[in-house]
Amino acid sequence: MPQMAPIMWIFLAFLFLFLIYFLLCYLFFTASPSNPVKQSWLNQPLNLHWKW
Repeated sequence: MPQMAPIMWIFLAFLFLFLIYFLLCYLFFTASPSNPVKQSWLNQPLNLHWKW
């Protein structure tokens, strides 16, 4: 069992990095100002700031 531990940690690290990469790409493509149709929670404070 101790031999399987590094492989599991590497697999979990790759899964975690892939999840963060997917979330960042999703937020970047949905909250970009170029598409005002898809309003997300990240785009709301920017719109509030630009109205001032």
